Amino acid sequence: MKRSLYIAAAVTAISFPLWGNDFWVATVACRILVLGVMALSLTFLASLVGLVSFAQMGVAGVAGYAVALLSANTSGVGTEVSWPVAVLTAVTLATLAGLVVGAISIKSSEIYLLMITLAISVCMFYFASQNTAVFNGYDGINGVRAPVVAEVNLRAPLPFYYLCLVTATALAAMVAWLEKTPAGSLLHAYRNSPLRLNALGFNVVAIRLLAFTISGFIAGVGGVLNTWYNGQISPSAVDVHAAVLLLIVAVIGGMKRPAGAFLGALVYVLLENFASEFVSREHFNVVIGTAFMAIVLVSRDGLLGIVESSVGALRKTFYRRSQAAASVSKRQA
Repeated sequence: MKRSLYIAAAVTAISFPLWGNDFWVATVACRILVLGVMALSLTFLASLVGLVSFAQMGVAGVAGYAVALLSANTSGVGTEVSWPVAVLTAVTLATLAGLVVGAISIKSSEIYLLMITLAISVCMFYFASQNTAVFNGYDGINGVRAPVVAEVNLRAPLPFYYLCLVTATALAAMVAWLEKTPAGSLLHAYRNSPLRLNALGFNVVAIRLLAFTISGFIAGVGGVLNTWYNGQISPSAVDVHAAVLLLIVAVIGGMKRPAGAFLGALVYVLLENFASEFVSREHFNVVIGTAFMAIVLVSRDGLLGIVESSVGALRKTFYRRSQAAASVSKRQA
């Protein structure tokens, strides 16, 4: 049944532009996929290594600012280069930023890791907002657009949606594949007992840095997509609110599976777009906070945990009914 749910989700995602209008495709669906990719960098750390970082939006911001500075923009900053060079440079810098975050916080865990990565995120915000010569200060870099590739305009809603869908699927598949490899086994071992892993002779520092580096790569890809989606990047994309938002999305969806990042993004974006019909914008955080507490109180694994437990309950019910029917048929025979 779990496989059937994934197949249904894949069919829905692929066919969505056929029955969804431009608003749903360009504003809602693309936003879900972009936010889900960035949240995936956090769920990867939490599920495979057992670490939670507040610096993921800052790492994504490194890629976002890099691709903005290396692309044509209306703010008149940076230098325009070809889009492959811009994207490769942006993702590489974000990957290195993930490595740096891991190196800075190498000896911290739990609440201390949260505080150190939160401090890194705050430093990133002030560095971007106060540097007007390079990052254009609080105004940010505006007029950044996705490229035209082989006469396909990725700025159009439909091509950009499929770009986000293919990228999100590839990254989620990469995380799922990595979990089954020997490297994934080492990451799981670090999550379960780093001291025991160290006693066995493994380099736990290298394993942890590897995890932060991979999460930086995922966040960097999400940062590029986020900048193209918004058409700009500003310090608000890397501030504390953005860091907390990413954590909320990951926890709502569930941090033990890659799909949880996208499920949480789905719930958040739907509330973001339609909660205003019931409450004012000033009370939107109350709605998000209420939904967050309700989901966490019901399930420690977020919505994905609720779905999996419901599927398990249905499977047991069907099994019991089939067994009862089989016993009745034997008695009648």
